[in-house]
Amino acid sequence: MRYNLHHIANILLVIPRYETYGMSGHYVMPMGILYVSAYLKRANVAKVFTLNLNHRQGTEEDILREFIFSHNINVVGVGGLSGEYRDIQRMVTLVKQINNEAIVVVGGGIVTADPCVTMQAIEGADIGIVGEGEQTLVELLQAIEQGTDLDVIPGLVYQSDDGSWLVTQRRKEIQDLDTLPMPDYEGFDYGEYLKANPDISDEGKKYSQVSVIGGRSCKYNCTFCFHPSGSIYRQRSLDSIFAEIDWLVEHYHISYIALREELFATDNRRVADFCKRIEHYDFDWSIQLRIDSIDEELVALLRDTRCRYVFVGVESADDGVLKSMHKGITRKQIEWALEQLRLAGLHSRSGVIFGDTVETLQTATDTFEWYLKNKSRWRMFADMIIAFPGSALYKRACRNGIIPNPVQFLRDGCPIVNVSQMNDDEFRQVVSMIEHNNQRKYNVKFYRQDA
Repeated sequence: MRYNLHHIANILLVIPRYETYGMSGHYVMPMGILYVSAYLKRANVAKVFTLNLNHRQGTEEDILREFIFSHNINVVGVGGLSGEYRDIQRMVTLVKQINNEAIVVVGGGIVTADPCVTMQAIEGADIGIVGEGEQTLVELLQAIEQGTDLDVIPGLVYQSDDGSWLVTQRRKEIQDLDTLPMPDYEGFDYGEYLKANPDISDEGKKYSQVSVIGGRSCKYNCTFCFHPSGSIYRQRSLDSIFAEIDWLVEHYHISYIALREELFATDNRRVADFCKRIEHYDFDWSIQLRIDSIDEELVALLRDTRCRYVFVGVESADDGVLKSMHKGITRKQIEWALEQLRLAGLHSRSGVIFGDTVETLQTATDTFEWYLKNKSRWRMFADMIIAFPGSALYKRACRNGIIPNPVQFLRDGCPIVNVSQMNDDEFRQVVSMIEHNNQRKYNVKFYRQDA
């Protein structure tokens, strides 16, 4: 497959208005596209334009039309997660309606999770990027400009002449994250984002919440989880992280930074260094931990800091379910770790999810009773498990016919499906229990009955 623009690409990287989340103005900034934009601008292989539709007045179509024609855009990049399919599809449709000759490139977790299925589901998309997008998009644009074959570029999915979707070899993960430029915050109206999306504390105080990504991927393999940035866990150096924090403090009013790194506490010496360095800044912060990384030394390091929240994965109070999920923890460990955090004055945030493959009505009921007993003490939420594309849970559901049509599953918004040991009536009972607790309705489908 070849494309040829015969001149340098004018690429538009666009963030759609997030209608998926149903909350006007509220969304989580997708950091991946900010990294890709910064990398592209530094590589200087194309004229890079950026657009965040969440902070522009007017219809999406009018804004895109004016932008595409005024800047002679011939390549458009958009991406996101599987749950954001409808927003991504809407962008692709609008771009093709405005200029059918524009090359539309889709990236993010939605493509990496199940490349061929995703490209079938997103009508009008030309090329997909599998895995981390920085290096791949640079090489793709070079190939498009030069008219060379795409099959030599790792990390792509595209349609062959016979209509089938081809996936090139997997691209190796970027090992040294410090070599990446700082995310392109200013290119996507980050100041406006902070104003429109304040984080509100338990006391009602509004925070300007900034997310800083300190690492990529995870070395664990929980069955409900998927790591679009690869299977090898990598951390940035603290020097790199604090250089970004310093820039953010200089350019924005920062009152809270969320460290988005799934395994923050892999080394207590690193945590000690982090706590020492961050104490000089005037803002609160939060981290993510695994239950089995919490010990007395770590708790002592975090005590008396401005760590506002510690996010931890609990998932179930049943040891059999935890084993099935590949969590590698027990209920006893969970209770000890959460109590240590509480006694130290550290506010944990965690949750339980229902519907794993070994879940029964009895295990679900027992976990729910445990949750009700402890949710105020340890600040937990309850939710239903989702077989997100790319996860072991999703692959099992596809193999077993629980998800008979993966393309339709994605188009339906990745609804909740019954992968558990419960019959559908029992599963509905559990869903109803969680819906009542959360006071909201879930997107649930029983494909085996509906098909």
